[in-house]
Amino acid sequence: MQDFDYEVIRRPRRKTVGICVKPDQTVQVAIPKRFPLAKVDALVRGKADWIRRKLAQYQDIQEQYKPKQYVSGETFAYLGRDYRLTVVEGAETPINVRQKTLQVGIPHDLSPEKRVLSVTKALEAWFREKAQLHLTKRTAWYTARMHVAPASVGIKSYRSRWGSCHTDGRIYFNWRIIMAPPSIVDYVVVHELCHLAHHNHSPDYWRLVESVMPEYRTARGWLKQHGHGLEL
Repeated sequence: MQDFDYEVIRRPRRKTVGICVKPDQTVQVAIPKRFPLAKVDALVRGKADWIRRKLAQYQDIQEQYKPKQYVSGETFAYLGRDYRLTVVEGAETPINVRQKTLQVGIPHDLSPEKRVLSVTKALEAWFREKAQLHLTKRTAWYTARMHVAPASVGIKSYRSRWGSCHTDGRIYFNWRIIMAPPSIVDYVVVHELCHLAHHNHSPDYWRLVESVMPEYRTARGWLKQHGHGLEL
């Protein structure tokens, strides 16, 4: 018995059927343009056990990342390490870091909605600043060893990617990656720098990634499993 729904998407350039279970627990089946719909259900039934295992895995991960309330005592990850939030009422101040504590000051007598907004605004500003500094530094470290030269390095707020490399050499990183462990951040840096040589995900591209970071598959797997939890 099938206890999950799935979406069928026709891809004109696909040659084979691909089944993808996403972190949001949706199931997509990508099929070639002329593949008979009547055959899809049988293929999905044949992969049902695998799909259920992936759905259960993502459900377990989702339960680990409960929505934040932005109150003192909650933890936020920076470079893979947890920092405890301390909210101090009095005056709006930038975040102050003390012994793995993120201390943020907010004005007195804010409504619950404005209180959350004030804290999240301060947290995002702090994470963006740290991301710009750290990613610029790590990009410089790898460019010296890879003998490549990006035109610029910037920070953006992507929803479904960790970075991008433009054909003119501009590289942008998702500031949320700064929450991940250092090795994962480095993988994203290497991933984008390798696109300066190959603007695709061809076998040559992945060989270049592996030559710089032999353990890249571990980092890529970590992102697939935990990446959606890198949120404020």
